[in-house]
Formats: sequence, structure tokens, C-alpha cells
Amino acid sequence: MGYFLLQYVFLQWVITFLLPKKVRKFVWVILGIILICSYIYQGAIRPLIIGQQTGKAIEVLEGHLKEKYPMDSWGITDTDDFKIEPVINLHVIFDSEPKVVYEYTVEDTVVRQVSMWTVSGTSVEESGNEPQHAE
Repeated sequence: MGYFLLQYVFLQWVITFLLPKKVRKFVWVILGIILICSYIYQGAIRPLIIGQQTGKAIEVLEGHLKEKYPMDSWGITDTDDFKIEPVINLHVIFDSEPKVVYEYTVEDTVVRQVSMWTVSGTSVEESGNEPQHAE
């Protein structure tokens, strides 16, 4: 988004030189306000939205895993640290199976396991490991 904003500001900057002096000052003020607001959004508001969104998804996934695997423990990492989307992708590594990474999607309260692979990056089938937590 930042790249397109810079292109927009540059285009407006070029256009302002074609305008009369009084209008040019007004356009510069508007461009300044747009630029400041976009930096505030990118630097402060957007990370808060992403953090809140990911936190809620982790809570939903934790509840799902506690219900499905009550005797196991795990670690969860988020992969959506830059996107604001309705579907969140989370990676889970179970303590009883530390060589396999399970990827889950969380949309509202719906949790789905979408893929799995080994920590080294190969597929579970190629590694010869039998996944214990496949859903």
C-alpha cells in the first residue's frame, strides 16, 4: 500500500504545478494530511488491528485443540503478521510431535487443518513420519 500511496502523492505533486497558486496551496495541505494519516494508520492502527485479529484466532484455535487433544500440549505461531484478512493462518507444533508443523486456518469460530509438513520443510509423507494429529 505504501508504494501506491507514494505514486499517488507524486502524481498529485506533478498536477499541483499545473494549478493556480491559491489552489496549489490547498492541494498541498490536503496531500500533507493524507500522507500523515496514512503513516499513522500504517504505523499505529494497522498493527493493533492485526494483533487483535491474531489474538482472537489463537484463542479459538486453543479452544479447538484443548477439546480435540486434551492430553497434549503445543506451541502456536502466527503467519499473518502483515495482512488484515478474515481468514487467519496459524502454525502448531505439538510437544509430542516436535518434527511436524500443522497449519490451521481460523475464520470466525471455524477451525480447519489445511496442511502439514516437517520442520525441515519436506512433506510428512516423504519424511516417513506418521502424523499423530492429522484431522
